[in-house]
Amino acid sequence: MVFGSAEWIWRDAVPGEDEYVDFLCCFPGSVGGEWRLRIAADSNYTAYLNGQLAAFGQYPDYPDYKVYDDIDISWMIRAGENRLVITVWYYGRSSQTYIKGEAGLIFEVVRDGRAVAFSSAETLSRLSRDYVSGRCRNITYQLGFTYTCDLTRDDGYIIRGTDGFKRSRVVTGISRNLTLRPVKKLELCSRMPAFAVKYGSFSYTDSAAPPEVRMQKAEITDLGRAQFPLKIKREPGRDGVYVIADLGKETAGFLDLDIELPAPCEVDIGYGEHLTDGRCRTSIGNRSFTAQVICRAGANVYMNTFRRFGCRYVQLFVPAEEITINYLGIRPTVYPVKVNEYKGKNAWRRRIWEVCVNTLRQCMHEHYEDCPWREQALYTMDSRNQMLCGYFAFEEYEFAWASLVLISKGVRPDGLLSLCYPVGIDYPIPSFSLVYFLQVNEYIKYSGDLTLAAELYGMLQDLMQVFLSRIDETGLIKSFAGCWNFYEWSRGMSGKMVEDSPDYEAPLNAFLALGLRSMAEISEALGHIKDAEYYRKTADEVAKAIGRRFYNHKTRLFESYDNRDRGQYSVLTNSLCLLCGAAEGYDKSHILRIMASNGADNCGYVTIPNTLSMNSFRFDALLAHDPKKYAPVILAELDRDYGYMLERGATSFWETIEGEEAFKGAGSLCHGWSALPIYYYSILENYEQNI
Repeated sequence: MVFGSAEWIWRDAVPGEDEYVDFLCCFPGSVGGEWRLRIAADSNYTAYLNGQLAAFGQYPDYPDYKVYDDIDISWMIRAGENRLVITVWYYGRSSQTYIKGEAGLIFEVVRDGRAVAFSSAETLSRLSRDYVSGRCRNITYQLGFTYTCDLTRDDGYIIRGTDGFKRSRVVTGISRNLTLRPVKKLELCSRMPAFAVKYGSFSYTDSAAPPEVRMQKAEITDLGRAQFPLKIKREPGRDGVYVIADLGKETAGFLDLDIELPAPCEVDIGYGEHLTDGRCRTSIGNRSFTAQVICRAGANVYMNTFRRFGCRYVQLFVPAEEITINYLGIRPTVYPVKVNEYKGKNAWRRRIWEVCVNTLRQCMHEHYEDCPWREQALYTMDSRNQMLCGYFAFEEYEFAWASLVLISKGVRPDGLLSLCYPVGIDYPIPSFSLVYFLQVNEYIKYSGDLTLAAELYGMLQDLMQVFLSRIDETGLIKSFAGCWNFYEWSRGMSGKMVEDSPDYEAPLNAFLALGLRSMAEISEALGHIKDAEYYRKTADEVAKAIGRRFYNHKTRLFESYDNRDRGQYSVLTNSLCLLCGAAEGYDKSHILRIMASNGADNCGYVTIPNTLSMNSFRFDALLAHDPKKYAPVILAELDRDYGYMLERGATSFWETIEGEEAFKGAGSLCHGWSALPIYYYSILENYEQNI
């Protein structure tokens, strides 16, 4: 029995937000046999056995769906006493990647199936000394807290000593019915090669400002570029020295540094995806892409194993006379997959494929992530694109299965799916709930596995009923009050929070028709023929109702909304209407023309182009109409847009074509939903010569 005698425990005090607690357990060992560590925590953990890193990274779960790791530690066991040290970081505050639960740790050490040691009130614990608790400084509200580590207070507890440790208390109320992690553990890779792309001295213009602001506004000199190791001396009249390390490409992993200082000081650390500002853009609105390490005099070697950074550049601002940097960079954390190579002959597309693969892998850890830099959150729409591409890039289905299960746990009291999974700060996007049906259907198509759909069928029926129950006498549904009615990041399409007087929106109803068609195919695959007929018939009715309400016979295009933005025609809306069947019986020529050109050939009307993320619906609509005609058009567009990013130094593909300038300087340069060329290069290679 897993965790037969183990208890959930915490230090003997009321937990606070952003709290780090060390746990200590010593047990007798002998060489030989199979030794395993089973462990779970709220919120995150790092475990050391006999002074070596044994495990890190709690799987993101829910308060009522707890997940544990089962790790082989046989190679770390020694004869005699073994010392297991676990540090748990309790967030204690909800974000868009975490739901607040009870602070706790549960573990057991098992040899050949028998528990040798386990968590209990006898386990020793203390408030961490090196990690600073309670600062509660967000990176972003989506991602949650950053960290401060005080190396001057590190007493070597990982290897020896019991100072400050006391008996723990048993925590009640946390589920003991735990589920084994459904995906592989991340691999911790070797240090990324890095060099100093820029270094010199700095003067803070406002030393009392938060670290993200003082680094962003500091006056800096530029002494050039150099390889590590590098020694920098402060120039006269300056506050300290700085260095910016270039990793060569977008990378997700743990901060890793090896520096030497003449005296203790607090080091400001920043990270980012570009150097447009001459340094990492650490301060964007209320976002803070920073951490802090308080260093001792002499050598400071440190790797954080709690918070992943997604970046290409890492910087240190050090208020010291001099510094020697032996290494500054990132230890990548990657999900282990087999990577398929591009099968075509086009060298440019091969490069695009490779950068798409890097984009996918940087957005693929415990679950799919929208981006590694700013959020690290699982969305249905984003992950739908990632799954489609991953089926061809990796031929791997376990990861998609696990993310689909995690999403299924995020049903809200109103029946909709939440915004992210898990999420503690929630404002759902109704159309994204409908995308989930597409994801499950496509998982069946590419994996051939029906067990997931069979397991989730009741949940899928209930989710669809949330929408079906809202169909009124028009044959349509109105937008949802209290929700974010988002479709894409383009003018008029990024949605609004409607509190009252909801109206009819063509994209939402088109997504409903597409979701119904996918649900029909899921039902048919599972042998529920009557259900399939019902869902397919209802999809046809919704599609016809969309045409009646939103098709403009004068312009021969679909309006997006029935009471606003009239006369502005979204390429996405028209793509969705064509794809879902709403355009049947109408003149499609104008729609196809603006779709093929993404609004450039606008027929004299105001058109809103598609963004990168939603091009799948436009491309699929074109291919459904005439694959031989439109395959070359799609491939040429992919070559152009992704080539544009490559020519500007992209090592991963951007959230939108505007790059870092988007969203008032917060545009992500690595976004999983933008890896679509992998999918379309794979399925269209038969339609073009010399691909």
